[in-house]
Amino acid sequence: MKLFQPKRMKTFKSLFITGSLLLGTNALAQPELQQAILHCQSISENTQRLACFDAIQTNSATADAVSDAQANNLSHAAQNPHKDEFPALIADLNEPNLFISVGSLDFLGSSARSVLIGGGKRQSVKDFELSNGRSLAFNVFGQIRSQFDVNDISTRNNRGGALINTDFRVGGEIVQSLDNWNWRFSYTHKSTHLGDEFLIDNPEYLEKRLNLSYETVRWDAHKAINNWDLYAGLGFITRSEPGDLAQIMWQAGWQFQGEPWRLIKPIWAVDLSSWQAADWNIHVTVRAGIEVHQLTNSPFQLLLEYQDGRSPYGQFYTEDLTFAGLTFLKNW
Repeated sequence: MKLFQPKRMKTFKSLFITGSLLLGTNALAQPELQQAILHCQSISENTQRLACFDAIQTNSATADAVSDAQANNLSHAAQNPHKDEFPALIADLNEPNLFISVGSLDFLGSSARSVLIGGGKRQSVKDFELSNGRSLAFNVFGQIRSQFDVNDISTRNNRGGALINTDFRVGGEIVQSLDNWNWRFSYTHKSTHLGDEFLIDNPEYLEKRLNLSYETVRWDAHKAINNWDLYAGLGFITRSEPGDLAQIMWQAGWQFQGEPWRLIKPIWAVDLSSWQAADWNIHVTVRAGIEVHQLTNSPFQLLLEYQDGRSPYGQFYTEDLTFAGLTFLKNW
């Protein structure tokens, strides 16, 4: 007597495949998998039934491969989120983000230990689909940026660090991501305010104080090349106080983000900016360091920072400034 007849062998194979699919696959949702198996079991002809089970097994393996590829792509996108959109500009002091810089500030003829603080955010409001298949994104943003002189923090009658100046920026922008590059058009209001502690320590600025504010329209372009971001922009002041401010400004820069290694990846960024009102003197900001992943919900950067050129702070745009220090940076 034959232990296994062909019909019994095929039945055994069907049961084996069924058990393997139920226990081993994660690719198909369980309800869908059970329906597919029941359909195969309902086929009376052995060859067709086995072919049905083979098809489920093949689709399961394909779905697993697709799932793995999607996971890898999502992981890569998380590490390189800026490759298909206008990225956060790491060395741009006007980028709406959170930063704290501690270092030495050479400014107004003296050098002092200083803390530079900024807080801001860019918020997506609406995406508009165009007839050509492209889309436009409308965002709003805001930023507060302050500078503190902490050189004599223990001798200021408990006033703490002397606030030098605070800049306020709010605005909106339209951004479009194209196949090989991105652009954005923005409108920004900026106002500046001297700190009370600075006026106490520098009473001559009671007369020299300038209530500086202006609105700017800007157009910026960005292109990603491998691990590099290149960008440039041109701005025009539409209204200002005082009303005789020179109106044209430009900006350009680049940044490099290396491949991740464990929890970190290297970062290097350079930003160049110039304003006609500052006699076209170029302000340079360089930031270099590491980006840290996985320790928090989103990455943050620890960077060495160097600034040199005309001051980007408040009414001091005609004054020379140098800063060197350590910066904590987080883009939302």
